[in-house]
Amino acid sequence: MRVGNYIMKVGDLVTYSFQRSRWVNGESVDVGLVIETGEFGYANYDVKVLWQGYEKPSTETSQFLTLVEKIK
Repeated sequence: MRVGNYIMKVGDLVTYSFQRSRWVNGESVDVGLVIETGEFGYANYDVKVLWQGYEKPSTETSQFLTLVEKIK
């Protein structure tokens, strides 16, 4: 649940790390809200994210996510 020196917490807005350059260029990206942190399953899933446009949250690995507020 750590992104750089920041520990991800409930309420954070995130996107996938590979979409950072798209965000910087003003292109559309997936944005989600962290709704739970912990250990989920066997694949290093450590956050549950409710993605915009979806009704159910998905489990994700925080190392592949970027905080929206940290993108410059």
